[in-house]
Amino acid sequence: MRHAVRVPEWAVSIISDFTDMHRAPRPVSAAKVPRFTLALPDDVRFEYAFVDQGGAVRADPDYGASGANPWYPEVTEVRGPDYAPQPLFDPPAAEPAWVERRWRLPAAGFDTPRRLNVLSPPGDDRPLPVVLLHDGIAYQRLARSADVLAALVEQGRARPAHLVFSEPTERLIEYAWDERHLALVRDVVRPRVLDELNVDGTWVAMGASLGGLAAATLALADPTDWSVVVAQGGAFLGVPEERRHHGVRRSWLLERLRGGAELAEQRWVLDVGTLDWLHDVNLRVADALVARGTPVWYGEWSAGHNWGCWRDGLARVLETALPPEGSPPRRPRFEGRGAALERHESRAPARA
Repeated sequence: MRHAVRVPEWAVSIISDFTDMHRAPRPVSAAKVPRFTLALPDDVRFEYAFVDQGGAVRADPDYGASGANPWYPEVTEVRGPDYAPQPLFDPPAAEPAWVERRWRLPAAGFDTPRRLNVLSPPGDDRPLPVVLLHDGIAYQRLARSADVLAALVEQGRARPAHLVFSEPTERLIEYAWDERHLALVRDVVRPRVLDELNVDGTWVAMGASLGGLAAATLALADPTDWSVVVAQGGAFLGVPEERRHHGVRRSWLLERLRGGAELAEQRWVLDVGTLDWLHDVNLRVADALVARGTPVWYGEWSAGHNWGCWRDGLARVLETALPPEGSPPRRPRFEGRGAALERHESRAPARA
């Protein structure tokens, strides 16, 4: 599809999924280039906005604020003619409601205690897997992970689990190789889970963007503690000595994987949009995992780096990470489109 854009007179730059929004804005000038056209896939879901001289982010005035981005209320979303949201993008409310626990845990090295919300399936006293979700507020309230998982369980597509929603206070610091975060999970969160919940030994580390990096970092730091790693649009660029993720070529995760870092018996689930500025590094991480013989499910879709994309992918990553009891995990594969498909067996994307 082709999406025509008229540059507003007040706009000084444009931000989008290509630029990780405001972190790498691209200059525009209505006086120099008053119009341009975006060539996008027919099944695309894509977000963009303009920035004015005062630094305010504003939707395209010709199309309005049509996106649902928690950090950018004024954003325009483009949906291609062949795009359709996944059936569980907006799931029904789970009935009966999940059992909720609210924990306030000490966090060494942080100024304030850490608050976590823990949801458990009602009336299920069996040992269950544990899923630690970084950016817990977004995964709980915006993506409604608990309701998605409940629907998958009801449909026989996944098994129930305890969901631990963790929210940072300094996200850009804590999720980028921060030893305090590792210690918090290892020494505080995991022991509390074991004390209060009935668990079966399956631990899933999960997150989107920097949350995906945090999940991968946990898995490499304590490989025998984690069974599954789930990253949606993982922010896998950058190294600890630089602590930045834009304008860099090196990838700490890639270097560790290629250097033989221990992964024990882990499975990895990677989900990324083809229009995500982090697409290439996610593809290379998947290739590195395949080269090591690590089971990996890799999915890519015509979407960018946003919660709309991750909500669309949530059902498929949860059912991959938590296969129904008695069923083997979904076989390792690459799914979607991309260069990797020339080297790995695949089949057409399955709708969740």
